[in-house]
Amino acid sequence: MPPGRVSTLGSAAVKRGGARPPRPGLDQAGRERILAAAIRSFSEVGYEGTTTAGLARDAGVTQPLVHHHFGSKEGLWREAMEVVFSKVPRLATVPADVSPADRLVAVTEQFIRFVAEHPEVTRIVAREGATPSPRLAYLVDRYLREPFQQVVTAVRAGQRSGLITPDVRADLLLFVILGAGSHLFDVTALARQSLGIDATAAGTREAFIALIRALLERGLFQRRRRKERS
Repeated sequence: MPPGRVSTLGSAAVKRGGARPPRPGLDQAGRERILAAAIRSFSEVGYEGTTTAGLARDAGVTQPLVHHHFGSKEGLWREAMEVVFSKVPRLATVPADVSPADRLVAVTEQFIRFVAEHPEVTRIVAREGATPSPRLAYLVDRYLREPFQQVVTAVRAGQRSGLITPDVRADLLLFVILGAGSHLFDVTALARQSLGIDATAAGTREAFIALIRALLERGLFQRRRRKERS
């Protein structure tokens, strides 16, 4: 929802017991704007650079409304992370009957499509992932560890079955995919200004997915490489 100022939230007459509560519809609209502003701020300037006063200004609400809905900046951060990361664990979910190699391709494609649409995910991960903190532990425990482990397990299963080359570390391969799969969509301005790439275009996204798929298949999948040589 685009930001906009709702004057009745900030200009209600103050009674003896405190400010008049906002109308329900405006209250919910304000909550959604606060969350949208928080996601932008946490991804752009991080937790420490974000203030509830600044978020209130960006969302066009009063600062007490931020605390009314979320209790504290920490509470707001957790709500924002739920909006941003709630779909991440499902990215590693693919049909059970596919091979480990096809599972890796499917998960990679799902990940790229997701971060292309939600670049704030990788920006938040990059900020929080740089140093140990309770927030990083929260993200890992709640949203990231399980899908990460599923990908690593699929790669190792593919290596045991002879489908995936055994001379790579599965855990390091995960981070290659995370970095390569997301970087283009995190630096859209750089891509456009340096080489004229429109990283927001659907055609660019699909071409990028095809490129990553080709790199995986030609570099990792042993049976497909043998077929190409025969």
